[in-house]
Amino acid sequence: MRAEAQAIVDECKVFVRAMGRVEQALGAMDRTLAPEERAEVVKEVLAWLATDEVPGAYTREVARELIGQLSAASAYADYRGSPDSYIQ
Repeated sequence: MRAEAQAIVDECKVFVRAMGRVEQALGAMDRTLAPEERAEVVKEVLAWLATDEVPGAYTREVARELIGQLSAASAYADYRGSPDSYIQ
C-alpha cells in the first residue's frame, strides 16, 4: 500500500480508537457524575463542536450525531437507536 493510502488507514484507526475511549467515558458517567453534571458534559462538548476549533460542517454534524447516540446508549440500557442513527 502506498504511503498516502496507509496514512488514511492509520487516521481511521486513530479515530476508531478515540471513539472507543469516548464510548467508555460516556458509559461510565452514570457511576461518577450526577444527572445534571452528565447533561452539562454533553452540552459543553456540543457547544465546543460549534466553534471554529472544529473545522468543517460535515465533521461537526457527524460528531454531534455520534456523541448523541453514544450518550443515549449509555443512559438507557434498552436503547436501540433511531431508524436513521449509527447505532442500531
